[in-house]
Amino acid sequence: MSRSEPLRVLHVAHQVLPHVGGLETVVAAETQGLLARGWRVAVVSSAGEVGPGVHDEDGVRTVRVRAWNGLEERFGVPFPLFSPRLLSRLYGEVRRADVVHVHDVLYLSSWVAAMWCIALRTPYVVHRHVGFVHHSSALVRLVQRVVLGTMGRLVLSRAGAVLAIDEHVASGLAGAQVLGNGVDVDRFHPGPPVGRDRPRVLFAGRFVPKKGFDVVAAAAGDEYELVFAGGQRPPGYDDPRLSFLGSVPAAAMPEVYRDADVMVVASVGECPLTVIEAMASGLPVLLREDPALHSPWTAGPGVRFVDMAAGELAGALRELVADPQKMRRMGAEGRAHVAASYSWDVHVQHLDQSYRGVTLC
Repeated sequence: MSRSEPLRVLHVAHQVLPHVGGLETVVAAETQGLLARGWRVAVVSSAGEVGPGVHDEDGVRTVRVRAWNGLEERFGVPFPLFSPRLLSRLYGEVRRADVVHVHDVLYLSSWVAAMWCIALRTPYVVHRHVGFVHHSSALVRLVQRVVLGTMGRLVLSRAGAVLAIDEHVASGLAGAQVLGNGVDVDRFHPGPPVGRDRPRVLFAGRFVPKKGFDVVAAAAGDEYELVFAGGQRPPGYDDPRLSFLGSVPAAAMPEVYRDADVMVVASVGECPLTVIEAMASGLPVLLREDPALHSPWTAGPGVRFVDMAAGELAGALRELVADPQKMRRMGAEGRAHVAASYSWDVHVQHLDQSYRGVTLC
């Protein structure tokens, strides 16, 4: 294949927008970036609220397959159980593709896509967005280990290239290339100062153990308002100092960031997209002291690591909000750092190189 020819790229992800999540945002940014460069782009994912079928979604051929997502609704485990239709849908789409981009290895869609790629000799890359997820359930952790040691290992072993979100995830993957997230610095930017009685501290994410929701909720204080974007108020969290915005669509998140003063990220085992989005929005960011959150963008200014497991978040928040000048300075430095070094254009350029590398082997 000539390097000047457009690639037919198939992305396979268990969920895509409008389902809310960091991976969903990454898939949208990657596919739109590739489309803008003249590539032919397709996506296979679970149907969700859009409904099954083949759709043209902003120029991307999007194949949505019916799936039951009750495990996420009941237990916070995003593992859609697909209709058998997934087999035929993926067979057809893999046959059409020059290269397949498989998003992570924990999902049925990833296993079926890799199977067809191997059978049809279509090159594929695997994108690991998270490492081991430290779920509160021992059963979920056991199942995860079994999957990673069986199907996950098989999918990774036959991939033409393995992409990892950061060095922490890459360290457990032989030969992995680090491809960190990007950010749209035009959409995510600081807003004008907002006059309010108390600074607003933002948490954005699902209310599940790996996101550290309970750790943040326990840090409620009178000096600041804790605001949660990601769902309705859960039972048992009646503290009036906690505010809930509900499930916020991705298109509305830039305004949510601009209406905040501080960002808190308490995740374990992952460095979510919310980190770099908050930095681009000019927010100082308090990060949980966890190896996965030590990324290229958090190695720069604008962030502070806090031992949240030791209960130090509330004290760190009180200290920060007591110094408005420091808050503004941290936010401005973080914004300048990510605007200069990270963008989706750079990210998609690296994807191009990875795709070309496996198709020319």
